[in-house]
Amino acid sequence: MTRAGGSERSVHGSRPRITVTVRRAALFGLAMVCAAPAALADTAPSVWDRARDPGIGDSYRLHLEVQRRLTDAALARNFGFSQSNEAQKDTVRVMLERAHAERSPDPRLRFDLGHVYALLARTEDPGLYKRAADVLTAALAFAPDHPGAEEAWGDLADVCGHYGDHECERRAYHTLLNFRTEEADRGTSTLNLAETEMHLGNLPDAIEGYKEALRIASRYPSRTLAPLAMWGLAVALDRSGDRAGADKQALAVLELQRSSNLTGLLRTPDVVFFYPDYELNWYDGVGASALARSAGATPAESAKQWKVAEDAFTAYIRGAERAATRSASRAPAPASEPGLAPAPDRWLELAKVRLTAVTKERIAAEKRRGKAPPPPKPDDEETPL
Repeated sequence: MTRAGGSERSVHGSRPRITVTVRRAALFGLAMVCAAPAALADTAPSVWDRARDPGIGDSYRLHLEVQRRLTDAALARNFGFSQSNEAQKDTVRVMLERAHAERSPDPRLRFDLGHVYALLARTEDPGLYKRAADVLTAALAFAPDHPGAEEAWGDLADVCGHYGDHECERRAYHTLLNFRTEEADRGTSTLNLAETEMHLGNLPDAIEGYKEALRIASRYPSRTLAPLAMWGLAVALDRSGDRAGADKQALAVLELQRSSNLTGLLRTPDVVFFYPDYELNWYDGVGASALARSAGATPAESAKQWKVAEDAFTAYIRGAERAATRSASRAPAPASEPGLAPAPDRWLELAKVRLTAVTKERIAAEKRRGKAPPPPKPDDEETPL
């Protein structure tokens, strides 16, 4: 599934799962990521706070230093100084771990540590997604009503999506949406929740979620929210058996991407992420199938797009079968693919049905192409989705 690369404060991480994770991105300036918690939870401790906990002044100063360094890292990244950016995050991690932030009586340090683990998981060590989830889950249980809890729920939803714990992800997005009562703040979370519902097989809920994300996007324009919601809706409709609806959404989003200079959106890591990674192939297959069936497509164009769809569903099946083999053998996941042991892919059999159908369509289109005059300048380049 694709997720906007994260929550509103960072991206439309996928992510999809359209990562978007968002995933996972254009919507996500890291400076915003760091500024939002500060606005919500950076009130200095009062005299009474200090009387109850003499150490709270030190933890508050550490929290402010963490926020300052993360903001500096965000600015460095925005100006292309990636090495400086990563060094700052590593420094912050060491500072928080030395202060035993995971068990701190100050929830801000617990939330900070979970957030830093999430940032490092995206850029350095994917194995930290599980660590981030554990820290954030414990922090939210410790201080569920803290002003910083809203952003922590967003972080937890994002890391659970990357880690493959979709029940955790769904709970986190439901809780996050309870915090975000203003419609303008709900778009990415609504979209990512729809992605999660589709991953869990709840297609009616997923379809309604995508439609709601589109409704929000129509009222509060976002460069990526609408196209990502349209992609998710196209795939959900395809999986539910509504071919005409899937084609309509796929053709519309391809045209929207072209007119908005967003070609290749689904392959923009800072905007979306896919879990499992082979999920992207279904999107490719749906888009190519819609183009092959589109009005005005020549036999040559149809044959070309059916071949793209055939390759895409073949790749999806291979990815799902590899994951199933790894799960059955209890082999550990590669370091680049952290997460829970994959469950049997719920869409594998349907993917095989799709592959059989598009192969037949490709053969038929090639026969029609053989009877038609060749185009003057065939274009063999593929346009990334």
